[in-house]
Amino acid sequence: MKKLNVLVFPCGSENAGEIAQSLRYSLHVNRLIGASSCEDHGRFHFADYIGDVPFIHAPNFEAYFKDLLATHQIDVIFATHDTVCEKLAEMDALEGCYLVNGDRLTTRIARRKSLTYSAFADADWLPKVYQPGEKPNSWPVIVKPDCGQGGNGVALAHNDEQLAQLMSSVDMPVVVEYLPGRELTVDCFTNRHGEVVWAGPRTRERVRAGIAMRSQSVPLDEEISAIAHEINAGLTLRGPWFFQLKQDSHGRWKLLEISCRVAGTMVAQRARGVNLPLMALHDFMGRDVVPLVTPHVTLIERAIRTRALTPLRYEKIYVDLDDTLIINGQPNSVVLAFLYQSRASGKSLHLITRHKNKPVETLNQAAISPLLFNEIIHLQENEKKSLYVTGPAVFIDNYFPERLDVAQREDVLVLDVDAVDFYLV
Repeated sequence: MKKLNVLVFPCGSENAGEIAQSLRYSLHVNRLIGASSCEDHGRFHFADYIGDVPFIHAPNFEAYFKDLLATHQIDVIFATHDTVCEKLAEMDALEGCYLVNGDRLTTRIARRKSLTYSAFADADWLPKVYQPGEKPNSWPVIVKPDCGQGGNGVALAHNDEQLAQLMSSVDMPVVVEYLPGRELTVDCFTNRHGEVVWAGPRTRERVRAGIAMRSQSVPLDEEISAIAHEINAGLTLRGPWFFQLKQDSHGRWKLLEISCRVAGTMVAQRARGVNLPLMALHDFMGRDVVPLVTPHVTLIERAIRTRALTPLRYEKIYVDLDDTLIINGQPNSVVLAFLYQSRASGKSLHLITRHKNKPVETLNQAAISPLLFNEIIHLQENEKKSLYVTGPAVFIDNYFPERLDVAQREDVLVLDVDAVDFYLV
């Protein structure tokens, strides 16, 4: 079977980055393309990047997007935002592409809380929904936007006055009972036969900007499993999706929202061995997927990572040996990763050192192959490294006087050891 061309749109979000990490090493992917309508982190997520896509409400969006799909021969599309998923699902034709979880009616229902609550109105796991003008029988209540996601725009009203104020300020408000208990996200996967083959509950701890930075796996009990299967039966799902639950005052799980896209913290499942985006590709290719779960991982921690972009089109990497490539007799894994990354992209690698012993012997002792380098420059004690560095290039050295000397060249990017991580993809 041919390798797939996969498009992720929009590609700058956390969940887009998770899809990129999930698929970057897959043998089944020919091209992994990220597309965006604005300049964002997508350029760092995806080496194959398209940054000039019109916004989805622009008059020329559909024509542009269909041409993009045809030009790049896209096979599979991951939409990473609920509104984008709904928009793409409504397009009459996607040039024969498969939109993951792109059923038209399902994307519409999942995008709107009012339609979600209406679709499952008879379920005992639905929170109490107050109709327009209906007076709450208990306080406080939650007011949320109909088309919101996560905690965006969600507010608490403790009385009639606060409720009236929120009803006038929240866009398309929906009023539901207040749920004071624990909150869970349940990551799911439905295969091409309509079967739920994975449901993985996880906590949302230390949430920042709607993203769970700490997540603990929770055993799947009968109550949560039943909710997952009822949602799956009521919608047309295929691929990764998730729903969020919160406990009411009696400890019963109630629905917050449903989404037909990959969640950023689905990385918690991948850490346990369940790669949901990759499962979507196998399912698309007609293969039965079976989650292989490791019992040895139950917790993930996340942090903000920083990437730097330089306009310098460098072709060479010069790297020092002592306390740069090798520290305390051990290879510096970050610098080594950058060197291999650079080698794979066609850069030439140059080891430049005044090492007191033979550099090749020291490299071998640290289990670093000398064959990694195009050139090993072994300097005399008083020779300046700047005499051997020619740009455009990157120069990596832990010693400030060396960096200061080489930095006089305008076409050399000078890095201390700690800065190398900014350039890893």
